[in-house]
Amino acid sequence: MIKETATVVNLSGDIAEVQMQRQSACSHCEMSQGCGTGAIGRLLGKRSKSVEIKVYQDLKPGDQVEIGLPDKAFLRAGLLIYGLPLLGLFTGLMLAESLDSNADLSSDLIAFIFALVGLVLGIIIGAYIAKTQFSSQFNPKILAVNNETKNEG
Repeated sequence: MIKETATVVNLSGDIAEVQMQRQSACSHCEMSQGCGTGAIGRLLGKRSKSVEIKVYQDLKPGDQVEIGLPDKAFLRAGLLIYGLPLLGLFTGLMLAESLDSNADLSSDLIAFIFALVGLVLGIIIGAYIAKTQFSSQFNPKILAVNNETKNEG
């Protein structure tokens, strides 16, 4: 489970808008000063990201919550985002190569076009599958409410 701490900024019925600080994965590494990823993280700064989450708890703006996303969701998202378009690209390329056996400039252009069409179709199909089959799995859930921010009494 991937976990992150967030702050409730707005409530609208049973939907809470929570805000998280962007964190660099390598900010604590001893090589962060000489690493390209660390430089990009410093360049982008610590900006906040808002997410809307369906809530079942009694929350108010300012509450600190722990949100989480299952590890399987990241694996599926990675396969849909990277694997399916790559598979489409190679399928388009192999289809073009099987249709045209001579190796001249026009066949290379046809192979490029088929590969590009396969890539785009892979992206479209991956987005459709993610939206229709796995959309609920890609939404984070509130795991815990930090009681330190709640008023007692």
